[in-house]
Amino acid sequence: MNTRSNIMVFGGSGVIGGAIAKVFGHQGWRVGLHYHQHQTAANATAAAIRKAGGESHLYQADVANNLQIQAILQEFIQAHHSLNVLVWAVGVAPSKLLLKTSPEDWTRTLHTNLTGAYTVLKAIAPIFEQQHDGAVIFVGSLSAELGVAGQAAYAASKAGLTGLMQTVAKEWGAFNIRINMVFPGWHTSPLSEPGWQSAMEPGNHTLPRPSSLQYVATTVYHLALSPNTSGQIWNLDSRIW
Repeated sequence: MNTRSNIMVFGGSGVIGGAIAKVFGHQGWRVGLHYHQHQTAANATAAAIRKAGGESHLYQADVANNLQIQAILQEFIQAHHSLNVLVWAVGVAPSKLLLKTSPEDWTRTLHTNLTGAYTVLKAIAPIFEQQHDGAVIFVGSLSAELGVAGQAAYAASKAGLTGLMQTVAKEWGAFNIRINMVFPGWHTSPLSEPGWQSAMEPGNHTLPRPSSLQYVATTVYHLALSPNTSGQIWNLDSRIW
């Protein structure tokens, strides 16, 4: 059996999730790359990992579907026998003011960003408890702390994710399971495009630049390997809250 370490990246077809997956893959980890609809992007990330000598496998699932989540995690464990790190980099963000946010937009955002994370944590709990080891990194958002006009559903879902992370860190600490969160800052993607211009206005950052994707991904890598850190949040750009 190959003893290399194993990671599952949920939202691996996204810009941030893909960058994180590549860093782990390039370090020799076996990468399970989850995607929902964007198979082309997921394939490109997996191909980049393999080109660098790593190993990556794709897993398709709707994170709002409990059975699909359980199925891909079981498939991963059966094939690779362990799971060392899980990264939650899933996110949808309808850019709408509260009064223009439909019940459907609200429900979809919370089900994807927050309830999906709850579902994944429930599914991996027996795996990590049996191993008496494991690390989870949530990709959160500073919007959860600051609030951003036009992001009512998104900010609410990410604020819920913060509370979930801190609570589970306390519940799982006795099993040597570490769970932390990063605020990655703004990065060019379909998700960030509606708010990019206002986010980059002078005065929003103490440094005149956003953080790089490579910096974010490398930070997640080192945080996942930290043996004594749990329940913490790192803001990875220069905004102050």
